[in-house]
Amino acid sequence: MIKGAIFDMDGTVLDSMHLWMNFGPRFLDHIGVPNDPEAVQEATKTMLYKEMNDYFNTHGFTDNMSLEEFTETADSMAENGYFHEVLVKPGVTDFLKKLKERNIPIALATATDRYMVEAALKRNGIYDFFDVIFTCNEVSCDKKVTTIYDAARDYIGTPISETYVFEDTLTPVRTLAPTDYKVVGVSDKWSAHNEEKIRQLADLFVYNLNEIDLDTL
Repeated sequence: MIKGAIFDMDGTVLDSMHLWMNFGPRFLDHIGVPNDPEAVQEATKTMLYKEMNDYFNTHGFTDNMSLEEFTETADSMAENGYFHEVLVKPGVTDFLKKLKERNIPIALATATDRYMVEAALKRNGIYDFFDVIFTCNEVSCDKKVTTIYDAARDYIGTPISETYVFEDTLTPVRTLAPTDYKVVGVSDKWSAHNEEKIRQLADLFVYNLNEIDLDTL
């Protein structure tokens, strides 16, 4: 039985993965640095800001760019999308309402910075559904480890075997699959190439959260 829920945001709650796909090449284009888009995208596709900045500096794309400068430029590229553009994915609002009606605590675990998270959730009218928000920057980890999910679960206080994690991409699903968390793979067009692998690893796979009958979880 589901006792707690932890949601990823980009591609799971919000239709926002287009802001991050090919972000490495787009960043270099933005600052006028020639690059091989396919190679840079492949190398940087799972990196957080610090990792990407380090990669660009050590591979000669940038000349000792500070993390502060990198972050300022990267955030300016993303802010417009979160503040003005991205929308909640179909079925999400109704599903969050169903969880709240059953008093099931809901956490958000995301790699996106908090101020952009809060702006996008509030603009879409779903901010108040979440009992807590954790970001990768704040807990100093990526989703190749379970740290952010463990922090969220500790906060909502639910048993691991009755805590469901909703994710749209392969890396976190692969991280969670060997654990006692229940994993729900959520379809997103940007992860379609990994759908079969996600299906194999997740406990459940859905195209729309409204497909889920809470009584069966």
